[in-house]
Amino acid sequence: MSYKGPFKAALPCGVRDLFLEDAAKLSKLMATWRQLFESWAYTEIIPPTYEHYDVLMAGSDADFERKIFRVLDREGNILALRPDITTQVARIVGTKLHGLPLPLRFYYLTNVFRFEEPQAGRQREFYQAGLELIGAPGPEADAELITIVIEALQWVGLQGFQINLGQMAFFRAIVAELDLSPAQVEELKGAIDRKDEVGLRKSLREWEISDRHATALGELPHLCGSEEALERAASLAPNAGACRAIENLSRVYDLLSARSLTEHLVIDLGEARGMDYYTGITIEGFSPGLGFSICNGGRYDELIGLYGRPLPAVGFALGVERVLLALEEQSKQEVDLAPHLLVADEAASAGRATLQRLRHRGLRVEVDVMARGEAGLLGYARVRGIPWVIVGGDEARALLAPSTGPWSFGPGTKGSGRCTADSQRWVNWGTLEEMLAR
Repeated sequence: MSYKGPFKAALPCGVRDLFLEDAAKLSKLMATWRQLFESWAYTEIIPPTYEHYDVLMAGSDADFERKIFRVLDREGNILALRPDITTQVARIVGTKLHGLPLPLRFYYLTNVFRFEEPQAGRQREFYQAGLELIGAPGPEADAELITIVIEALQWVGLQGFQINLGQMAFFRAIVAELDLSPAQVEELKGAIDRKDEVGLRKSLREWEISDRHATALGELPHLCGSEEALERAASLAPNAGACRAIENLSRVYDLLSARSLTEHLVIDLGEARGMDYYTGITIEGFSPGLGFSICNGGRYDELIGLYGRPLPAVGFALGVERVLLALEEQSKQEVDLAPHLLVADEAASAGRATLQRLRHRGLRVEVDVMARGEAGLLGYARVRGIPWVIVGGDEARALLAPSTGPWSFGPGTKGSGRCTADSQRWVNWGTLEEMLAR
C-alpha cells in the first residue's frame, strides 16, 4: 500500500546521513586502513548484516544482549542486526573454514548496530575497522595486532594516543579458585573497572575471600603503568595460572619495546570488563580530550570453539567515527572534494580518450552537463574551487583556462585573481595530460 501521509524528514534516533565532506572523511579513513591491513597480508571478510539472534549472542553477557536490535521475520525466526563482527568471524571460521593453513588473517570495514543511548562519536549504527588473527596462540600474535593498532592511528596522523593493555587471564585465574557465583564475578569486574577500592574490599570481606586472593584482587585497580606494574602483579599472583598470564603479558610488552612502541602503551590490569569472550590480553585505546575509547580488542581463545573446532584468536576494532572525532579535535582530517578539471561538453567529446587517462591517473574530471557558456563555466569553477577549465576544443587541441589565474600547474593548484581571455591557451591534448598530471 502506498504511503499517503505527510513525509517525515527526521531519521530514527541513532542513525544519520553521511554526505559531502563527512562521507569523504569516513571513506578516506577506511581506505587508508584498508591499505595498511592489506600491507600486513590480511584479507577482507564481509559477513551478513543480520543473523539468527542466538548465533550472534555466543560469548555475550546480559548487559550486551540488552543492546541488540532484534527482528522477528515472517517465518517466526528471531533475527538480530550484527552488534559485533568478531562473533561473526568466529562463526565463519568454526563452521566453514576447515583445513586451511594457519594462521588466518582477516580484516573488516563495516557497520554494526547497538541499541544504546547515542553519544559523541557513537550512534546506534556506527562503523568499525578491525582485524582478526586466528590460529596463533602466542605473544607474537598479540604483539602483531597491537603494532597494527598503533600504526593505524599513526597512519591517519593522530597524536598523543594511548593504548591500555590488560590481561583478562590474570583475573580469570584468580577467580577460578574461588567459589563465586556469576553475579559475584560481575560485581567484582564492575568494582575493579570503576576503581572502586572501598566497594571492592567490602565485597571481598563479606565473601570471606582468602587473604592472598583478596590482596591480588584488591590491588588490581592500582596495577597500572609499565614494567613496574607487571613486576608487582607477578609478586601478587596467587597461582600458576596467574603467573603464566603475567609472563605472557610481559613477553608481549617486551616485543613491543623492541619495536620502540612502548611510548604509546600503558599496562592496566584493572581493565576487567568488556566482552565476556576475552580470555587473554585486552586492548583499549584513548585519545586526548575524548572521554571514551577509540578502539577495543583482545584475545578470545574459546569463542570459535562454540561454533566448531577450537582455535586461538586475537583481534581488535577501531571505532571509525570516534577516530574521526579525535582527528577533528586535533584538526587533522581534511578532504578536498573539488574536481581538478571542468570540461565543456563539446570539448569532452573531442578529448574523451585524454580525459579517461587523466581519470585513471587519479585526477577528478567533471564534464559540464548544464550547457553553460564560457562565463558560466568559469563562474561555476570558481564557486566549486575547480582550478582548471576547458572552455572549448577540437580533436587536436583544448582551450584551457585557469578559473582564477595566474597560470600554474599540478593537481590542486589554485591561483588568485580572475581569468581573462588573455589567460586562455590552446594546448594539444597530449600536452594537457602531462601538464595536469604533474
